[in-house]
Amino acid sequence: MRVLFTTWAEPAHLYSLIPLAWAARAAGHEVRVATPPSIVPAVTRTGMIGVPVGRDVAVEQIRNRADLAPWRSRGRWPRHWAARPDLLDADLRPVLAALGDKQVTVAEAMADDLVDFARSWRPDVIVHDSLTFAGPLAAAVIGVPAFGHTWGSATVMRVELTDLTGPPLRAYQELFARFGADPDRGPAGWLDPCPPSLRLPDPATRNRIPVRYTPYNGPGTVPTWVHRPGDGSGSGAAARPRVCVTAGISSTKLRPGELPEMVGRTLRALVAHDVEVVLAVGPGQAAGLGGVPKGVRVAESVPMNALLPSCSAVVHHGGSGTGLTAAALGVPQLVLPQIPVTAEIGERLADAGAGLILDPRLQDDPAAIGDAVEVLVNDGRHRRAATALAEEIGREPAPSTLVPLLEREASAVLADR
Repeated sequence: MRVLFTTWAEPAHLYSLIPLAWAARAAGHEVRVATPPSIVPAVTRTGMIGVPVGRDVAVEQIRNRADLAPWRSRGRWPRHWAARPDLLDADLRPVLAALGDKQVTVAEAMADDLVDFARSWRPDVIVHDSLTFAGPLAAAVIGVPAFGHTWGSATVMRVELTDLTGPPLRAYQELFARFGADPDRGPAGWLDPCPPSLRLPDPATRNRIPVRYTPYNGPGTVPTWVHRPGDGSGSGAAARPRVCVTAGISSTKLRPGELPEMVGRTLRALVAHDVEVVLAVGPGQAAGLGGVPKGVRVAESVPMNALLPSCSAVVHHGGSGTGLTAAALGVPQLVLPQIPVTAEIGERLADAGAGLILDPRLQDDPAAIGDAVEVLVNDGRHRRAATALAEEIGREPAPSTLVPLLEREASAVLADR
């Protein structure tokens, strides 16, 4: 069987696909991962064969559109809004259409090349990131099944639909019409790594197929200090709890010579406490960092699934890659959300008892950050809840168990031809 995976962004959206891609490879199938050109190097670093499709769009530019301003704010939206879009008022509802329009813009840049590659390589099934609309388009054009794959969100987030639940957006319909494809032909199922206790009811998505979240955080090396308690010196001194701080291992998160406000503020708050503070950054970022407080250890290119088991807590922005990796490893979390969707992740973790989330008004307060971390480190209830969440994740079906599903769906379509 030939399996085509496709995504529009990295690392979280790409990395969520890799365990299943490797499972398909291990089962003897041919696998390709199609992405915009700038993401292909990240694909090849996973050991997969990358296929550049389309052109790189100015994602940062379209992300900064005026109609997406509420999405970029630290403000909290009504709880469970992704499951209940009717909770959004008239000022927020248009943001959903803008999010969908943004993803259609990305899909338009990928569509021609992805469809051409699908026509020539003839995959038997396509697995696409749930926001990569070029994936179901290519599947519809060549007549093969598609499976959407979420990245750990509490719902599938159907931004291609009006208000997340209605008919497809006009721009989405026009994209499919350009290729003579049916925009209502949806994926055969949605592969969902979000653990059951963190999921929200999804009004627009029926066939959510559970899969175990298997942490993949990219390649890297693990320094010896990671395996030593306390400050990693091996001096025999009393161990201090290790706390990881990160804004996500992405080259777009940290800029040379500066720290994001959230990261800098958190580091300054934590160095005043009796904890070992570790700042996790991506490849090539450590040398250009500025403003790192004395006493903070910088961990560059250390995969989070290797670093976090040594940590008593992690403080992060609410990205699903960090959040679900920590959840799978049983590490309590403090979430300082920077946009509404990451606030939702923090809220679900807090509801499960496996973490805390700070109100946006308290994120500027060093005392509030420090106190929250002290609670996570010293209060066993959060550790127990985090352990229970990790055990729940461990009971979900492994990615390898989904390969026969892909095989059956592809065979059924082939038999009908």
